[in-house]
Amino acid sequence: MNIPFYYDYTCPWAYIGSSRVEAYFADLGVTVDYRPVYLKQLKEPMVGPAAESRQSYGPRKTRYYEHNRDYIAESCGVHFGEPDQRIRADTALLLKAALVARDAGCFKAFHPRAFAARWCNGLDVSQPQVVASLLGEAGADADRALEEALSPALDQRLSEATEVAIGAGVFGVPTLVVDGRILWGNDHFEVARYFIARGQSVPRP
Repeated sequence: MNIPFYYDYTCPWAYIGSSRVEAYFADLGVTVDYRPVYLKQLKEPMVGPAAESRQSYGPRKTRYYEHNRDYIAESCGVHFGEPDQRIRADTALLLKAALVARDAGCFKAFHPRAFAARWCNGLDVSQPQVVASLLGEAGADADRALEEALSPALDQRLSEATEVAIGAGVFGVPTLVVDGRILWGNDHFEVARYFIARGQSVPRP
């Protein structure tokens, strides 16, 4: 069974989910199909009143959110660098490089390096030289792979992949899709497991 896993390297929750998804479903014999999407393009525009913001939280809920991600990451064996090692940068080039790495047969080596570069190592992943280095470390021809990642064809390919995800109903990352069911977030891995194990469709509205 093939399970699409949508992600963007910009999302810390996608980092956590990507680090555990294969092991979590290994005993069910599924193949995880990693699908990069550009979150800036994927997100729906806000409609109606703005969503609840952290500023409206009380002190107990605020303290909870300050530590929640770290608790979950530690329970999954996922390491984050210190705040000054988490450079906020556009991930479009890194996502396009992931597509190139897949074509070159070195995605499995590239993928964890890409997340670590963004969330652990303090690297600006929007910079071509950084992405070229990651591609080379993964086993690709760095110069040639970077040139491809920078090409208009890869711009279009990433955009089209994101549009396909939008058409399937995906609106955020990480997202798993099981028999057409959109299951967003690490907290829905258990739900995905249930439907995979059950192995049959249920009526949906």
